[in-house]
Amino acid sequence: MAEEPKLAHEEPTQGAIGEIEELKMEIVDMLKDASVKFPVKNANELKNLFPPGTKMACRVGGKETHFDELAETLNTDDFPLEDASAVASKILSRCSLT
Repeated sequence: MAEEPKLAHEEPTQGAIGEIEELKMEIVDMLKDASVKFPVKNANELKNLFPPGTKMACRVGGKETHFDELAETLNTDDFPLEDASAVASKILSRCSLT
């Protein structure tokens, strides 16, 4: 019998969902405190919102990643980002929490 293919992403646990929501709130607060002007029109603008090396509890490709690195994973179709919540959701959609 053929083995069932493994999914690239497992279903998130309640703990992981809570962690995602916490990270979203942190990002929204960070952007609010920085008085960011919206919309964010491209990846370069997004990268400029986060100081290089800003760490987060997120893993991409099995390694810890930073906000500025995640900005590089977005493409032109992901923009514009109209508000802080949209920025948080888009960035965290590129993460896999571990």
